[in-house]
Amino acid sequence: MVQDLTIGVRVVRYHRDRWRLPDGRIVVAPLPDGVDGHFGLELRRLVLSLYHQGQSTVERIVALLRDFGVLISKRQVVRILTSKIDAFVAEAKQVLTAGLAAAGWVSVDDTGARHGAVNGVCTQVGNDRFAVFTTTKSKSRLNFLRLLHGGSVLYAASRAYMLERGLLPVVTTDLLDAGREPSVFEDEASWDTHLLAHGLEPKDGPLAPFRIASEGALWGGLTEATALDGTVILSDGAGQFAIGEHARCWVHMERQILCPR
Repeated sequence: MVQDLTIGVRVVRYHRDRWRLPDGRIVVAPLPDGVDGHFGLELRRLVLSLYHQGQSTVERIVALLRDFGVLISKRQVVRILTSKIDAFVAEAKQVLTAGLAAAGWVSVDDTGARHGAVNGVCTQVGNDRFAVFTTTKSKSRLNFLRLLHGGSVLYAASRAYMLERGLLPVVTTDLLDAGREPSVFEDEASWDTHLLAHGLEPKDGPLAPFRIASEGALWGGLTEATALDGTVILSDGAGQFAIGEHARCWVHMERQILCPR
């Protein structure tokens, strides 16, 4: 068995119909799905991979592409990295959704990450079949639950979670039963408005009622969507990851037994 790699440049010229309508407007036939601008999806995918995964500089990417025979400038590479990336962002979210749906377990971890001259946190979620890396501003349980939603946020309040985390029963009753409020909220703004209407205000701290209620709603949304049914979350024991079916990896468990004090 011999593995090889084929690298080459393919140039396609599209001839598009152009029509002038009776009202004077001009319409042009659309390009095929996925074609946008002067560079194809595979070339854009390569640039993104080299920059983010290969940690290559823009100058090195330009030099490599030119060696392949691609006519491209540094400015054009920068544009590929910073604009028209919605399709790739959507693809990354789909990888997470599909991966969680079929995963018996996922390992999770986070580490410091600096982006735009600002300190942040990069969180990894994955197993032997997929991996997703997301950079955010904090490493809280609320943030982790948002990441598990993969951008498809559904707030379906979970009374059991709220009570387990110490929210008073009278507060949960007011939030979930008073006035027959809707049980599902489609976005964060509508849920936050609901909390504010019932006297809960955003405050710092993991035990703030506003935060616990929001965590409960996000966890309820994951439960409603059966996103983590039968999935074990494997971590180093950090508190933000200890939700649902949770286990600690053997390396971190072993340290408590074998390491001399």
